[in-house]
Amino acid sequence: MPDDPTYTLASGLRHTVTRLYLTLRRNAPIHELSAAQASALAVLTDHGPMRMGELAERESVRMPTATALVDGLLREGLVTRGPDPTDRRAVVVATTDKAAAIIHSIRTSRDDTVIRTLETLSDEHRAALAAALPALRELQSRMERL
Repeated sequence: MPDDPTYTLASGLRHTVTRLYLTLRRNAPIHELSAAQASALAVLTDHGPMRMGELAERESVRMPTATALVDGLLREGLVTRGPDPTDRRAVVVATTDKAAAIIHSIRTSRDDTVIRTLETLSDEHRAALAAALPALRELQSRMERL
């Protein structure tokens, strides 16, 4: 399998994207939130209010973990929790304005870090990255549907 070009591409992408993300986290740390809190808020920001079960699924955690995470975010005034209007047995979680401001600040800081680094790359490398964005977005989209 290691001689298979698709395997080589998959392995290289996985390793590089993971290392890139970890390097970005290290160079633009989030001081206000834990990684789990930031991830949950990003999901809620990107996808809107959702049931606890969907949040747990998107975050790849069990319900008790998602509940504890939301409880902490609720204490910090970063989310609201209420009954689902279509099923009162279910709970819907949504971000607050305070959470939106924090997520915006984090994203701006990380964008600035990426911009500073991109400016050090050659025109050819920046063009290659720009050309790869649609394929990377499609790969992400398809992986989210797995």
